[in-house]
Amino acid sequence: MAASLAVQIRGLPELDYAVLSRVSDSLFNIPTVALKPVLRTLSESGMVKLYETGKTITKIDPDVPYFEDVYQIIGDYSDQYSFNETEQAMVAIMAKLKEHPENADRLIAGMGIEKGLAQRCLTIGADSGLITQHRARGQTVLLSPVYFADNNAALADLLAKVGGTDFSYVLNILQSHQGWPLSMIIASQQVAGQPLTTTQVHLIKLLAAENMLKPPTLEIGSFRETFLFTPRPGAARLSPGNREIYERAMALLSAVRKGQLLPFSYAINKPAILLNALLRDGYLGANTEAFRQYGKVAAVFNIGYFVETKPGWHQFHLRRTEENEEAVRLAIMLAEGGSARVEMRHDKEARALLQMDEKYVTSVLGSRSLRERQKVAPSAAAKEQWEQLTLALV
Repeated sequence: MAASLAVQIRGLPELDYAVLSRVSDSLFNIPTVALKPVLRTLSESGMVKLYETGKTITKIDPDVPYFEDVYQIIGDYSDQYSFNETEQAMVAIMAKLKEHPENADRLIAGMGIEKGLAQRCLTIGADSGLITQHRARGQTVLLSPVYFADNNAALADLLAKVGGTDFSYVLNILQSHQGWPLSMIIASQQVAGQPLTTTQVHLIKLLAAENMLKPPTLEIGSFRETFLFTPRPGAARLSPGNREIYERAMALLSAVRKGQLLPFSYAINKPAILLNALLRDGYLGANTEAFRQYGKVAAVFNIGYFVETKPGWHQFHLRRTEENEEAVRLAIMLAEGGSARVEMRHDKEARALLQMDEKYVTSVLGSRSLRERQKVAPSAAAKEQWEQLTLALV
């Protein structure tokens, strides 16, 4: 929590405690009761200055370094303390679940954790949202929503069916080759020369079919292809404000993989170099395939636009916004074999709220909570009335 909060308040001016408390509780998943010890931790590690009246914190002055890893700073700070038995076991379990879901009995037996201690850790994990347990095919599967955001029950069922070894191998190979075309995997029984068993190919098809990998699909005329990525990061590692950036990055890399592996005429040799050029220069050199290849990316995600240099030849230009540039950077990281479980907790909406007064923040968060509670599917009659109303207003 301390490290996550440090990322959010880095570079901000002095903050009011009451405002920070409301925003942290609503948007950063830091309960109000936990905020004071979190701030004490940041104060003792030199990343904030606290102003207090008696023992009541009134103001927070962030002093989070830009060019240092805040997680490393918090890690160094925690080295001052010795972990108790429960804390050591909890860290060990989370380290295992960081890689992939796991059968509970196999995980606990393999780690040699005493049964009572293991149950205490699983209770803590459930209460804190760090671990979920799913009963599937007579097995209890443990999974961390920190690392896997979507369709966790189906993910657990699949792991119970195929076993941890195949599951781990598939996730690792997809992580190293993000955005690989599904049709190529099925046809060649491999990914980038790395062989897959029939079971592993079947597992990949199930992961895509159940929408656990959130695969983007490109449609260009009669061409239709699905591109595979490892499961999207959980909410603890991907702020709501950055989910769209993540979607843009996957769509952009899918378009580049199309040109690399399934070109119309001329293949892209090095996707990461191409994406770096887009980020550096703001456009890609004109060719006859750009309009078809990046059309969906430009239209749906508004990442770029086209400039026709001569009949049939187009340059793809990047729309220079902070979100689009971040999406390109993320696409480069994924193209280079980086993990999809990225650190994108930085939330611009929340940072803006932190600089407002308490009354405004309370109003915004209250209306947001009301909207979330009222997300109910409208009746057919209500939908028809709304459509008639909007048509009359056009």
